[in-house]
Amino acid sequence: MAELKPWAMLVIALFLSSCGSQSESIDQDSRVLAQVQGEEITVSWFETTYVNYLLQTGANDNPRNRAIHLDNLIDTILLANEVENRRVTSTESYKLHVARERKLILGARFFETAFLKTLPPPTDEEIRESFVRWKDQLVVRHLFYRYVGDAEAAHERLVAGRDFLEEAQDCYGLSQFDSTAGYLGPIRYYGVDDAFAEAAYGLEPGEFSEPVRSRFGYHIIRVEDRIREALLTESEYQTRRSGLESQFRLRKRRLEGDRFVRSFMEERDVRTRPDAIQALQSLLREFARDVNPRPTVDLSSESRFALDSLKAVMNASTVLATYVWDGEPRDFTAGDYVFWLDKLPFQEALDLAAASVGRAMRNEILAKAGEEAGLDDALTTARLAREGVYERARLIRMEMRQTPEPELDDELVRRAYDHLGVDRKQLYRADFETIPFSSYVEAEGARVELAGRVDALSEWPGYRVYSDIELTELPEWMVHVTTAPIGRPVVVGTSNSWSVLWVTRRSKIEMNWETHQDEILEKVLPYATEYRALKRLRTENPVVADTLLFNQIMVLDLLPALPSR
Repeated sequence: MAELKPWAMLVIALFLSSCGSQSESIDQDSRVLAQVQGEEITVSWFETTYVNYLLQTGANDNPRNRAIHLDNLIDTILLANEVENRRVTSTESYKLHVARERKLILGARFFETAFLKTLPPPTDEEIRESFVRWKDQLVVRHLFYRYVGDAEAAHERLVAGRDFLEEAQDCYGLSQFDSTAGYLGPIRYYGVDDAFAEAAYGLEPGEFSEPVRSRFGYHIIRVEDRIREALLTESEYQTRRSGLESQFRLRKRRLEGDRFVRSFMEERDVRTRPDAIQALQSLLREFARDVNPRPTVDLSSESRFALDSLKAVMNASTVLATYVWDGEPRDFTAGDYVFWLDKLPFQEALDLAAASVGRAMRNEILAKAGEEAGLDDALTTARLAREGVYERARLIRMEMRQTPEPELDDELVRRAYDHLGVDRKQLYRADFETIPFSSYVEAEGARVELAGRVDALSEWPGYRVYSDIELTELPEWMVHVTTAPIGRPVVVGTSNSWSVLWVTRRSKIEMNWETHQDEILEKVLPYATEYRALKRLRTENPVVADTLLFNQIMVLDLLPALPSR
């Protein structure tokens, strides 16, 4: 093994796939890519988080991004494991996170084991089809959206004849045409999100999918090429059959699990208390409006209100629902619900409180079942430890960014500029106005009315105006505002949150290192403390990496020939 030379530090969010999507082993491929402070980064850990990162961010697959991703995993471990930083484990925030994650892991593992028993065995024909797909690779690119409305609008444009690559430029906000926009490269059938894989493998080269919902968001997938395995032998099929059957059953479980959950909850004889839930919803809406005002389509976890403040104004013992466990009635209280609130879709909590309570109660009861089934074992402990690394690093990064250093040396500024891709992004300033609605029908009705009477915008409840806003400051609005027409109202939003948007001015900001150093420095300064700490940690803690193995698994296939434009 050789020492790994540090890449520049990249400030990106890593999204570990949910524990329910993993197999019974925490690492299917336990070969070690790198060791840092006694922690081993395995091939499985790297590949799973890297593919998830590509699917969630729309970043292109290339050697640079692969190396940066490994580098960021190393940074995460260094921040999480530094002795000075371990104090975060004593904070209430960390303890609450660990308690939630433990229950999520227990519930997910119970779900995996119990539901598998209810599935009919796959047929030989199904396993053989799975074998063929497992042998083949698809070369794909995709468009990624947080909101279903954006994905549906993009799909309509593609159906109408717009070129997929042109749509990708807008999707990822690229300032110059990039032929690799949205490119994921070759994927394997069991190497990506289940829904994503099923949609992709149902396409022929040159075809694109309808919007597909994965655990990250919404994708439109285009298959560029199919790399078929020429040799399919009966002997290999028989050798692989048992493993493929297990993977097929796990995938089917994940895609069809709603049926099991509904049946499981029905057996618990759940009874809700509508008056209490309605009171809870009113409290959530009032608290969100008065304590933490925000655009109603803002779903980012960073903008959720402080749970401690909410607890102070609610009665935690209020019973929202009851259920039966081991023949005895049990209560699900407002305090139980708030325990899960940080893991629930925020807009659902405001608009569909009954569904939100049901989601939280499902988590609680599945966790209880997992604990009774004896699943609080070494595997759960290992998964929880890995999740703890991410949470400690997240808390430390937040703390460092709240107390930035007054200056940052030129080397680190330039490094951040290059790795954050400032030069490759389209930046805009804009003036726009919004009105929130709870349904598409209401929003569309308002749009029709407002089309002939612009001066009436400010008369609507929830009206909000944004003046000369740089759209990177409002990521939840950025896609909408950059693609909306100027001077006429449009309806935008998600499946359960809608707004009328009126853009009155929009101008592009051409950012480059030579002419915008002051603005770039302003954006980077909040990360100064983190960058300096990581620079020191890299010096004090040499990273040992198997560069031969890394190069072996990171061989990048040549881009397929692009379709004529």
